[in-house]
Amino acid sequence: AALVLSSSVWAPAFGETSSFGGGGAMGTVALCVAMGVIYGGSWKQSQALREAESKLAEVTTSGKGPRIAALDSLRFILIAYIASGHFIHTATKNPFLLRMITQINVVVGAFFVISGYVAAYTTTTLGQRKGTERLDNAVEFVVPRVMSYWTLHMVVLLIFSPMFLYVDVSYSGWPTALWHGFISTFMLQAWFPTSAEVWNAPTWFLSALTFTFLALPYCLRILATQKKEQLRRTLVILTLLSLVPKIAYSSDLHSWGIMEGMLNAKTHPNYAVFNSLRFSPLGALLEVLMGAAACRLVMLDHPQAPVSSGPSMAPLLAMIAVLGLRATGAVQLNDMLTRSGIFIPLWIMFLMRIHRESVSKEGAMLPQLLCKKPLTFLGGISFPIFVVHGPLGQLFYKKAVAVAVWGQNMASPQAVGIHWFFLVYWLTVLVCAQILQKCFLESPHVKKASKTLEKSIVRMLS
Repeated sequence: AALVLSSSVWAPAFGETSSFGGGGAMGTVALCVAMGVIYGGSWKQSQALREAESKLAEVTTSGKGPRIAALDSLRFILIAYIASGHFIHTATKNPFLLRMITQINVVVGAFFVISGYVAAYTTTTLGQRKGTERLDNAVEFVVPRVMSYWTLHMVVLLIFSPMFLYVDVSYSGWPTALWHGFISTFMLQAWFPTSAEVWNAPTWFLSALTFTFLALPYCLRILATQKKEQLRRTLVILTLLSLVPKIAYSSDLHSWGIMEGMLNAKTHPNYAVFNSLRFSPLGALLEVLMGAAACRLVMLDHPQAPVSSGPSMAPLLAMIAVLGLRATGAVQLNDMLTRSGIFIPLWIMFLMRIHRESVSKEGAMLPQLLCKKPLTFLGGISFPIFVVHGPLGQLFYKKAVAVAVWGQNMASPQAVGIHWFFLVYWLTVLVCAQILQKCFLESPHVKKASKTLEKSIVRMLS
């Protein structure tokens, strides 16, 4: 409501008219009204569900939830979009393609949400308001999860460290290079907004995620005991807490309608403030907890009263439409507000529907599509893709590195389409990811060494 009422104030702040035509301010208002209708409908539905749920008997038996393979495929789709967004500017100058694929600051929020969703699904009890024994010891909860990605993160850092050191030492000297190596090794980047993207830039996400894991065992113990009515209230509160700093950022910088993915440190009104918001571990924690609360809502579905939440295709199409409308300029709302106020609520709705469709006996089309072998294979190597795509992109496209290695920068943006070398880059990423998966992550020797180190750290911290 606040967004709609203040739309007349924002209109001048949306900047110049889009090259795709005017009407951006009006499109934004229309989108906010549409989201208001969705929120209103959700509120009415929650009131009706509360009445129905109060009459149901408590579930006294519980079982282990089935594996939801569709979530692995969704991870790959998110990573593929984000990885493409990091380097698409090297392959095209097409305004629509650039605006469509560089909305990574919007989509990365979905990554945090799905992480919380999976954490809740694997550590709380299906059908009952309690956690599992996995939440009893916080150290044993945190260390294995961090070790599951830290080892590969370290291997990739070591492999590409000559490249990282070469750039840092050449332009900033050894003290800066060593500092960047330190915060990268121990995944502290997200706490330093202006240095969050040093070395392997995308791994700032792992830095923020590590902090959320430190808090999750305590938070999940509380979420696991909440009734559905309380979980819905929790989702509302978390969404509002996430929105407040985004509104403050937009207001203070008069940046209501910018597309941050199309800007850089020189063209953004205040890049340091923007970085402190998008890299914030505290903001990441709110989104992870949203995912956990949403998962608990589905896990508490009563077997005698299945929830009819509608097809998962609807919120999926809505999310794609929002990205498309922003790309055409029909909607002009900055990345941060779009992420917290529109995209993440739709993503949560989508995840809950996919979850219900996956465990139902009816066999919905979208979960079946997401469980096809090509997608599940790509989902299986999605984490190596995430870790290795940044360094490989630097190897091909970072001027100082590419000129030293290849004699030229491999970037060749096309006026209309996408340059063919971008496909070569992606093929290289997939091959390297598969090699890392087979030769490192699935190696018995690596698993044994990682397990030994994990047990040593748990013993030391306990």
